[in-house]
Amino acid sequence: MKKEHPAQESHSEEPLEEVLSNVNGKRENITKHLPFVLFLSVLLLTYIYFTHHTERKIRKISNLQKEVKELYSEYITLQTEILNGSRSSNLEQKMLKQDIKPAVEPPIIIK
Repeated sequence: MKKEHPAQESHSEEPLEEVLSNVNGKRENITKHLPFVLFLSVLLLTYIYFTHHTERKIRKISNLQKEVKELYSEYITLQTEILNGSRSSNLEQKMLKQDIKPAVEPPIIIK
C-alpha cells in the first residue's frame, strides 16, 4: 500500500472553491491581526516623529552653541578694547587729539 502525502489528499474536484476558501481564510487572518498591525503602524509613526523632532532639536542646539562661541569671542574682543582704551597713555593721546592738555599741577584736596 502506498500512502499519499497530506497535500495530495486535500485535492478537491473544484479548485475554484478551494482558492476561494483560502482567500476567505486569509481575510479572516488579516482582520484578526488588523488591530495589532494598526498599533504597530501608530508606534512606527510615533517613532519617526520623535526621531525627526530630536534631530531638529540637536541641530538647533548645535547652531546655538556656535552662536554662543561667536558672541563670547566678540565679548572678549570688546572687553580688551575697552581695557586698552581706558589706559592712561591711550587717554592722553585721545585728549591731545582734542586739544586737551594733561594737568601739570596735582589736584587740590579740600578738607
